[in-house]
Amino acid sequence: MTSQLSRRARIWIYSIRDAFVSLIPLTLFGVLAVLARNFPLPAFQQFLLGGSGQAFSGILDLIIGGTHGVFGLSLAVVVAIHLRQRLPVGQPLDDGPSIMAVGLSSLINFMLATLAIFQHHGGLGYDLMLVGIGVGLFSAEFMRWSARRSWLTLISATRDADLAVHNALRLSVPTAVSGLIVLAVASFLAALPTPQALFDGVAAGARESAQGHYLAITFVTLVNQLFWFVGIHGGHILDTFGLDLFVAVPNLPGGYLVNRSLFDAFVLMGGSGATLGLLVAIYLQSRSGSLLKVARVATLPAMFNINEMVLFGLPVVLSPLYLLPFVLTPVLLALLAVAAVSSGWLQLLPVSIPWTTPPFLSGWLLTGSIKGVLLQALGLLLSIGIYWPFVRRAEARRLAREDRLFRRAAEVVLGNRPSKTSTIRRLDEVGSISRRVLGLLREDVRHGRLLLHYQPKHDCRDRLLGFEALVRWPQAPHPSVSPAMAVILAEEGRLINELGLWVFRQALAFKAHLNQSGFAGLSLAINVSPLQLAHGDFAERIARLMAETPVQPAEIEIEITESQVMPDDPVIDSNIQALGRMGFKLAMDDFGMGHTSLLHLRRFAIDVIKIDGSLTRDVLHSATNGDIIRAIAALGQARDIAIVAEFVETAAQKQALANLGCHVFQGYYYSPPLAEADCLAYCRRQPDEAEVGAA
Repeated sequence: MTSQLSRRARIWIYSIRDAFVSLIPLTLFGVLAVLARNFPLPAFQQFLLGGSGQAFSGILDLIIGGTHGVFGLSLAVVVAIHLRQRLPVGQPLDDGPSIMAVGLSSLINFMLATLAIFQHHGGLGYDLMLVGIGVGLFSAEFMRWSARRSWLTLISATRDADLAVHNALRLSVPTAVSGLIVLAVASFLAALPTPQALFDGVAAGARESAQGHYLAITFVTLVNQLFWFVGIHGGHILDTFGLDLFVAVPNLPGGYLVNRSLFDAFVLMGGSGATLGLLVAIYLQSRSGSLLKVARVATLPAMFNINEMVLFGLPVVLSPLYLLPFVLTPVLLALLAVAAVSSGWLQLLPVSIPWTTPPFLSGWLLTGSIKGVLLQALGLLLSIGIYWPFVRRAEARRLAREDRLFRRAAEVVLGNRPSKTSTIRRLDEVGSISRRVLGLLREDVRHGRLLLHYQPKHDCRDRLLGFEALVRWPQAPHPSVSPAMAVILAEEGRLINELGLWVFRQALAFKAHLNQSGFAGLSLAINVSPLQLAHGDFAERIARLMAETPVQPAEIEIEITESQVMPDDPVIDSNIQALGRMGFKLAMDDFGMGHTSLLHLRRFAIDVIKIDGSLTRDVLHSATNGDIIRAIAALGQARDIAIVAEFVETAAQKQALANLGCHVFQGYYYSPPLAEADCLAYCRRQPDEAEVGAA
């Protein structure tokens, strides 16, 4: 039971986090409007008071109201949708509520809750974030539970009815019941006493104490931070219940219980939580990833103490990781600022500056001294130091999660091979990672950042016969992204033709270099995807490439890969026949375990069969594999087709494959794939150069 509750709590937290992230466009739009509306330039603020400036100001106010003003409502709906998507699917599969039903229920419930609590048509924004989160979680959970209760889904439609009608009717009663429950709970909460008495008591005690300014600013900071952390606008809470904490008290240093300008300038540097230090810590520790991306977007607003992008983008709100530094940092900065004033080291001028005044400038304007700037610099360093270990932990978690996602994506992509299923069209995290990898691959192909390496092939007498050209991606975003995965994604993303022609061009240049270096007898194998062969002008393109080099088609072996099913397509047949007429040798790669069929031997004039590595790797330990290889070799001998064994790693394995009828061997027993310069050195090291390339 405990483990189940823990798993469900994690699902809730992830759903809330994903909801905040999904609302980044709404947050950013509103943040930019707030920044423009409150830009701390006197001339600009004066402009906003004029004729055309008032119109511009009105537009900004509308944007702020339309973004900040509906944040709580939006959060309720998006949290419910994310939770609906994350909750495990039961049996039967169609018993769960639709996303539309969950979203509608959360919308209704949020409106009922706000009307019951506030008794009027109030705002639907930041003040109600906690309400939105609670309503969203409850709506998704209740609709999922009630959808499986036949006694609650009283209204129904026949199974052959329109699906939308079926879902709407079936969930009408649960939606109404859900709304009644929310209305009852909200009405109960509305009857509870407000925290006004607590605020009044703290203010009264602080006025009577010689250290009241310490007590007041600590309380104000804790209230601001804790309410923000749970999704309630802390500043609005202070403005509603805590105005007595900002009153003038002449007998206290600084003249106030809490000086509002001091609080804004020296405590909330970058916004609630002193998050400017958090952003600097991210910049110093992150080189890529979501943390850095959010930090880059959030930096400009944070310089003007607007930090919604940090709170909701990372997010900090409801993040157990950031709770301690989010509360501790501003409390320490508040005590430091009050101590500086109480000791007489810092004098505050009787001025009021906009809360959006950037750090360091605000310190100078409030004190008229470099001391104010130095105190803010010290506060920034202190906040960076506090946030530092937590950012490091967050970055470690991000990297671990990214590693899991990349590995999972690689497993899915390679596990689908060969398949008609498109990984890049998936809507889950695997699909997202696959599209990201494809985008980076596309950029690197077009900017020539890929490489070709070449793996030697030897005969039974260990004589060097040639090489196979293999793609390498030095700047792949993760070690799990293998060349095979890159090729599959290139096929799915319609990049394979561009990549394939680049490979062909580079491989021909290498072969020409081999010829010039005295190794013209060596062949070169180049891989070609069935998707390339399905293009009507493929053979013509290859002919044009051959015309640009001194290499002859007879020196090239075209390996048809098995990453995709090769359909019975007249275009493919025509291209393969054209390649054969040009003089290319044709090889069927990965023969024996996948879609490569014996029908292809009847369909095409095949010169070489490359046995699937899953057979050759385990040949010493699997009699079945040996029998299959022997049968393939016998078929090759009958058809005068050379048999190539890949993934040969030991002398015993090579000898076993030779005894089964294999003619050519390729693998780490001889050499890993080599860069071009190393290939030439490899050729020169062969024991009998006069026989290099002889077969």
